[in-house]
Amino acid sequence: MSSAERAARAARLGDYFELQLRFAEHVGARNGLTLSDAVLRYTNFHRRFGLGDPDRALAPAWGGYAERLSALPDLLARRAWTEEFFFAAPEDTLPPEQYFFGCFGCEAPDARGIVRIHFTRADRDGLSPLHRSKIGRRQAELARLVAFIVERFAGAQSIRGISWLYNIDAYRRLFPPLYGASAQPAERVRLNGTSSWGQFLHHDEAIKPELRDRFLANFSVIEPAAPWRAFPLPALTAQAPLAVFTDFYRAR
Repeated sequence: MSSAERAARAARLGDYFELQLRFAEHVGARNGLTLSDAVLRYTNFHRRFGLGDPDRALAPAWGGYAERLSALPDLLARRAWTEEFFFAAPEDTLPPEQYFFGCFGCEAPDARGIVRIHFTRADRDGLSPLHRSKIGRRQAELARLVAFIVERFAGAQSIRGISWLYNIDAYRRLFPPLYGASAQPAERVRLNGTSSWGQFLHHDEAIKPELRDRFLANFSVIEPAAPWRAFPLPALTAQAPLAVFTDFYRAR
């Protein structure tokens, strides 16, 4: 990505950064956190800056961003600094411990044989990756992913996903009906990833004003111990046996 493209992307994401800063400041104050701690816990900036998963390791570069952020006087200045830091930051990349096939990826199964799957916007054709015309492409990626799980992980028993995307039919229709029907609110949600924050962006990374405004209106009733409940589209968790997936995609 050229410098001009990166600068345009930083500006395009400005509203998104500002929304997260507002949320972190509000929830952090309710929970007695410093601004830097709140931004680390309640935004996905560490990942957006290409610094990786902060729960695994805090990147050295984060300290410089957080220190200057805390010294700035207001939201406008903090937004500008966040855009500036994003512009100079490395490209956000897919986690090395995940295996991706197009838009879908997975992790190795946990001790219970549960494989966690993930979704990312891999298409760059200007059309939503969930557009109806791409159903076949997305299901082919999922079929490859499931075949990989069966071949690579002998102990895999089931597949689980956690995302706001399970609220929308355009996503659920890609999966076996039993899996989509299992979706229910997650008991606890980490807010330093995209399982919740992704809902505020169109596929072109423009903010969704209607969801942003609903979210801001919910600030007055945020539960400090469960701030994820303020999001308009809750993160849902879905799970089904691996055999359900193999049967579904084999028939396609």
